[in-house]
Amino acid sequence: MLGWSPEMFWKATAAEFEMTVEGLSGNVRGGPFISREEVRRIAAEHGVRPSLKGSPNARTIGS
Repeated sequence: MLGWSPEMFWKATAAEFEMTVEGLSGNVRGGPFISREEVRRIAAEHGVRPSLKGSPNARTIGS
């Protein structure tokens, strides 16, 4: 029905599965689409931030 390999099926997220079923049934919800270029632009505007892992004050949650 989906045209997926078993490996692809088991690796898929719930959202990917839902979108596939919606697409095959013709019941597609129009949500916001963000292109790769838009993601790059937003990331460039955000800038480079220092990693929290390198912070001497960093703590592991649950420890």
